[in-house]
Amino acid sequence: KLAFSDFRETIALGNARRIISLERSLGFFWEPEWQAWAIASAKTVVVFLNWAYIVTFWPIILTTALVLYVVNRRRYVYYRSVVMLSFAFALLGFMLFPLAPPRMLADHFVDTIKTFGPAFYASREFANYYNPYAAMPSLHFSWTIMLGVLFLRTPGKWTKVLGVLYPALTLVAITVTANHYIMDAIGG
Repeated sequence: KLAFSDFRETIALGNARRIISLERSLGFFWEPEWQAWAIASAKTVVVFLNWAYIVTFWPIILTTALVLYVVNRRRYVYYRSVVMLSFAFALLGFMLFPLAPPRMLADHFVDTIKTFGPAFYASREFANYYNPYAAMPSLHFSWTIMLGVLFLRTPGKWTKVLGVLYPALTLVAITVTANHYIMDAIGG
């Protein structure tokens, strides 16, 4: 007898193979090559990207939200609304198109967090706190792009630099760590 979780995993893995097929047909299934190069040439960078994937997302979002709330309430309300609307669309996407992240396809990818750490994030206990088949769309990337736009629209040279570097770092991190496909970023 097939349990619901097994059924969902089967659908999510099938959808992953569809995404890979789509990326191949569009000529940009580059993630395995990026990851293989990083693992072979720059393991320290891979570990840095693992940590960047884990620890930059929520602290930057929450700090930015707090600063905006205090400094410019109207702008805060606008960006909060955009984030909440995108979250609602993402929840629909997660329900209608469960997608296994690349790290679950060992024939193409390495789960860099499980392999290189931090170990707590790859633990079975921690997996109880998130949906493992919520790769499409990538909120990591879409919200980072929103923050990038916000930073680009904010006065100051360094905020503009952050507005470009943070989304670029996130795109590299989500793909090299095998947490998202390029299509997830596009979907985001």
